[in-house]
Amino acid sequence: MTSRPSLLAPLVLLATAYAGDGVPPRGSGADYPASQTIGDVTLAAAWVSASTAKQIFGEDLDKHGYLVFEVAIFPSNGTQPDISTGDFRLREGSEPTTVRAATPHDVAVAVFPQKSSKPAIPGNVNVYHSETIGYESGGGGRGGGVYTASSVGVGVGPNGPPSSPPNGGTAGLEQKLEDQALPEGKTPRAVAGYVFFPKPSKDKRGVYNLMYFGKSGQWTLKLPPR
Repeated sequence: MTSRPSLLAPLVLLATAYAGDGVPPRGSGADYPASQTIGDVTLAAAWVSASTAKQIFGEDLDKHGYLVFEVAIFPSNGTQPDISTGDFRLREGSEPTTVRAATPHDVAVAVFPQKSSKPAIPGNVNVYHSETIGYESGGGGRGGGVYTASSVGVGVGPNGPPSSPPNGGTAGLEQKLEDQALPEGKTPRAVAGYVFFPKPSKDKRGVYNLMYFGKSGQWTLKLPPR
C-alpha cells in the first residue's frame, strides 16, 4: 500500500516554531557575565542593551520603561527546577526596593496602549461560517482520511468576516516577547530566554541585582555597570 504524505506535518512544524521555547542557551553558566550555582542548578544572566533589545523585538522597550535580561537555567544530575518568571525580582545597587518581572502582555501594552473600542451596532453585525478541509494520516489505532471542521464567527460591517489582525501592534509585539521569553515549568535540560522588568524608580545606571526566589533556593546575580 502506498502511503500518503500527511498534510498535518507542516502544521506541526509551524506550531513548534511558535511554541515560545525561549532562545538557545549558551554553552554553560560561565559564558554569561554573571552566574551562580546552588545545589544542582546554575542560574546565569546577561543584561541586554537597549539597542540590542530594539533589534530583537523591533521596538524601543527602554524608551517605554522596560529593561531586558537574558536568563539561563542549567540543571544537572537529573534535577528538574520548576521555573516561574513571577519569582524574579530586580534591585538596582544598594536600593532597598525591588521590582517584579513583567509579563509580555504588560510590556506590549506599555508600548502600544490599548484604546477602548466602540460597541458594535446590532443592526451591523454579520454571522459567518468557515470550513476547513484536510487529510489526516492514520496512527494510534485510528484510520486516516479526509476530515472537515467548521466554525462560526461574528463580524461587524457589511463585508462579512473581519480581516486577520496585523502582525504589528500590541498583539504582534506580545507574540514576539512570548516566543523568546524564558520558558516556564519544570525542565531537566538547560533553557534560556528573556525576562522583562520595569525600570527601577531610581535608574542610576548602576549595578543590577537580579534575584530569583525559586523552590530550590535563592539566587542573586550582580550584573556589571553598563
